Amino acid sequence: MSPRLRNPFAFVVAAMAPVLTVCAFFFLLWLRDVRNDRKHTVNVNTATPVFAGNGDEGGCFHGTPLTTVERGVRLPVRRIRYLKNCAVVDVVLPDGRKGYVVLGIGDISVNPP
Repeated sequence: MSPRLRNPFAFVVAAMAPVLTVCAFFFLLWLRDVRNDRKHTVNVNTATPVFAGNGDEGGCFHGTPLTTVERGVRLPVRRIRYLKNCAVVDVVLPDGRKGYVVLGIGDISVNPP
């Protein structure tokens, strides 16, 4: 009888090792993407609405307005999301609240581009 068949735990561990390696690889790619997103800032060029929640929850045109940000404000970026119909940028407001802006609604620029 093969030694692999005598110890089923060793067989399961050997079978799961490649799967866990691939999952860890994709998780690290995702973490790198989030880290790169947080290096951006949003510069508000004209009064722009900020919507409540995360961009993936509210979507492009169905979000609940949280506030309007005036010209000249710089907002740190939490995450950039590319949805089916638009792109949304999750930001942190100066008072600590979190929301998102939709590219194309208002006038903002993301730095670095």
